[in-house]
Amino acid sequence: MDAGFKAELIEWGVDWDEILDRFMGNEDLIAKFMFKFLNDQSMSDLTKYLAEKNVSEAFKAVHTLKGVSANLGLKGFLTPVCELTEILRAGSMYGYEEKYDKIKPKYDELIAILTKYNV
Repeated sequence: MDAGFKAELIEWGVDWDEILDRFMGNEDLIAKFMFKFLNDQSMSDLTKYLAEKNVSEAFKAVHTLKGVSANLGLKGFLTPVCELTEILRAGSMYGYEEKYDKIKPKYDELIAILTKYNV
């Protein structure tokens, strides 16, 4: 794994110790799964369904994002993802904007990092 890539992921908020343990110390495998995140549609689905005020589909999307984020150690936005999951799980949209507004810029930063190193 490229040292710059690793450093940027850690700076962004990846829990490196956790993910290194999860992937049994294999940094190439970590990189492989990080790059697969570029194809994950849960954030675009979340954005779409929130705009449509479709709580049940938005919940499915954010719940998927939560699971993927937890598995990849993406702590840089996991807290607001979890909080939004609980808002939507309750069938509400009250306060979702604040959580989404914390998630989206961090998501975009992560995508930029992944795109930069995905050669």
